[in-house]
Amino acid sequence: MLKVKYLWALLTLPLIWLLLLLAVSIPAVGHARGYIKVVKSDYSEQSAITSADSLNSDINRVFSIIDLPISKQISSLFGLNFSNIKNEITAAVSTGPILAGTDKPKRYLIAFQNSAEARGTGGILGAYAIVEFKKGSLKVIATGSNEPLYGSSLEKIPIDMPDEYKRLYGENPAILQNSNLSPHFPYGAEIWLALWKKEFGQSLNGVIAIDPTALSYILRSTGPITLNSGEKITSENLVAGTLKDAYKRFEKDNKARKQYLVDIMNATVKLLNSGEYSKLKMAQAIRDGIVANRILFYSTDESAQKKLSETRLGGFMSLEGNNEFRTVIQNIDAGKLDYYLDRSVEIESKSCEKDRQTQVRIRVTNTLKTGVGLSPYVLTRADKGKPASLVTGAHRFKVFIYGPTNARLISVSRENRTADLGGASVERKRPIYVADVDLAPGASEELLANFSGGVGKISFVDQPLVLETKLSIKDKC
Repeated sequence: MLKVKYLWALLTLPLIWLLLLLAVSIPAVGHARGYIKVVKSDYSEQSAITSADSLNSDINRVFSIIDLPISKQISSLFGLNFSNIKNEITAAVSTGPILAGTDKPKRYLIAFQNSAEARGTGGILGAYAIVEFKKGSLKVIATGSNEPLYGSSLEKIPIDMPDEYKRLYGENPAILQNSNLSPHFPYGAEIWLALWKKEFGQSLNGVIAIDPTALSYILRSTGPITLNSGEKITSENLVAGTLKDAYKRFEKDNKARKQYLVDIMNATVKLLNSGEYSKLKMAQAIRDGIVANRILFYSTDESAQKKLSETRLGGFMSLEGNNEFRTVIQNIDAGKLDYYLDRSVEIESKSCEKDRQTQVRIRVTNTLKTGVGLSPYVLTRADKGKPASLVTGAHRFKVFIYGPTNARLISVSRENRTADLGGASVERKRPIYVADVDLAPGASEELLANFSGGVGKISFVDQPLVLETKLSIKDKC
């Protein structure tokens, strides 16, 4: 049995924590109200900066208490632990007056990424919205599927890109569907903005990317949405409904399928504008989306973009020294079989000498059991020109394994000895192993890359597809 003095300690620790938290939170509430007033009113830029700095000071004090071991346990128990997005919160506060249109209205392209067809930042742009922020208020200007945007595609990339980028991707990103081949989000965002301006003559202020999984997190906080047809979309059925079932349901009318995505987006925005949802649950949903790299933000404002680039929101591949690894899938066959793609990644230290050596293994598995019964649109093999009548369920894609900044790729191997080994490339000072993989239903393959270099603790940035990567890190250094 616990002694009385120990029991008393257990009971008083949470109380002490709560009192400390209240002591720093009460001033923060006042500063938060002042900050919101600045964002929504005609205040000078300096007033906005001062208000943001005051609120961020409060936020840092709050997190200094939340980061205490006992605090983490209590805050996690009540779903109040936001420590893993502290940098994103302070960056949002600092850039808020700029991004939210305090000085003048700001318009953004919202890119709804379809992760059933993989691209570097997640998935192909499947639907879009143009939204306007004016003094913190959100207004939807337009929504639509990707089809009307196809005319904006060009033969050459509309902005200047590094030579290494063109060696890796060629001019493919000039096509709207391929603009985000790179996992470095600013590249794709800048190309999308240039294509939009070319097609519509409008200069937008940035890009916000989101995918169906992130949207399902949001519906978890708001509750279901109801379409004009009466259909209810929930957090549980959204992902499968949009990325798998819709292809069969609208098999003979692809325009109707795309409109279905737009209808879901419109209903969600309407519910968000109503404000009829739990603010805490919404904060938790946004937190989960940011942590999973499913919510990204790019701004054409240099000062705002600099702060965003230092957080996960920016989707930024830093040129500074790091020990960061990535594995990226790029769909080649133009089908929608990435919905079924499973990835397991193991990163292990092999040497801790001056030039550290790290090994990355990735096993990719086509979890589809059979292609029979699936829509030809899902099973497309545009890479081989196979007739629609030939149903296989085989899926072809590229695997990119990225090493840290300024590291070296020293050796590679793959399980399929009959396939081409692949090759090496570089993007933003990071060595890459690139291989072409073709998997029949139920098949899998392991690919391996050894790197020399890297600074600091091993980290991994996951590409947000439908199935999350199963990750194992064995950092022995």
